Amino acid sequence: MDGINMAIDLAKIHEVARASLVPDFFAVRIVEEGLFDGLKQLIARIKLTAPHVQFDRIKQISAAASDATAFIEAIKREGLFVTLRDILTKIPVT
Repeated sequence: MDGINMAIDLAKIHEVARASLVPDFFAVRIVEEGLFDGLKQLIARIKLTAPHVQFDRIKQISAAASDATAFIEAIKREGLFVTLRDILTKIPVT
């Protein structure tokens, strides 16, 4: 994915995360907008300044997920959606 498309996807992912109060809504929007591959790449690229056990687990889930449904179901099962949403909404979008 080139830099321009990644910026567009980042803005869309940021928008979806901000608008999503529940994980199922987030998953539906990610699928509808074709953002899952970009989301996986974004999660893999995020480097937090301090160790974060929950986000490390989100990265593992993302890497192993075959599709958005599998990803969000695992996130829901482990209670990690709020952490995911909080981190995604804090990424600066220019």
